Amino acid sequence: IEYLEKYIIETLLGYRELQHLDKTIEYLEKYQFYIAPVLNPDGYQYTRNRERLWRKNRIPGCYGNVEAIFGNCFYKLCYGVDLNRNWPDGFAGPSTSSNLCSIVYPGEQAFDQLETKAVKEKVEALQKETSIDLFLTFHSYSQLFLTPYGYTGDKVPAEHEYHKAQ
Repeated sequence: IEYLEKYIIETLLGYRELQHLDKTIEYLEKYQFYIAPVLNPDGYQYTRNRERLWRKNRIPGCYGNVEAIFGNCFYKLCYGVDLNRNWPDGFAGPSTSSNLCSIVYPGEQAFDQLETKAVKEKVEALQKETSIDLFLTFHSYSQLFLTPYGYTGDKVPAEHEYHKAQ
C-alpha cells in the first residue's frame, strides 16, 4: 500500500508521467484533492509487525460482552472491527458476522468506530462547502476496487447516485 500511495501522489503531482503533465495540472486546477493515506493506523501497524493479512482495527472487545471485575474480559478478548463493513450500506448483512472475533465483524452499528466516524464527519463537512465528485478508497487486503454495492450481487439501480459520477 505504501507504494500505491506514493504512486498516486506522485502521479497527481506529475512526477511519474511527464507526457501527461498538462492533464495533471488541469485536474489539480479544477479539483480539490483530499488524501488520507491510512484510515486504519493501528490495524495497518499490526499488519506490519504481526499478521500481514489482518483487516480490522485493533479496538479490544469482550466476546459475548461478558466482563470480569476491573474491566478485564472474563471469557475471551477479541480485537477489532472490520472498518470496511462499518458503513450503513449493507450493514450487518450476509457478508458479516455478529461474532466479535470474526474477521468480518462490522461493529454494533454503522459508524460506531472512530475511524469511520471521522471519515463520515469530514465528508459531511466538505459537502456543506462544496460538491464531492468522487470518493475513492483502496482496499488493500485483497487488492480490490470496491463499490458501495460490493456486499451484494445485485445490480446497482439505474437511478442510484453511483451512476452520477462524471
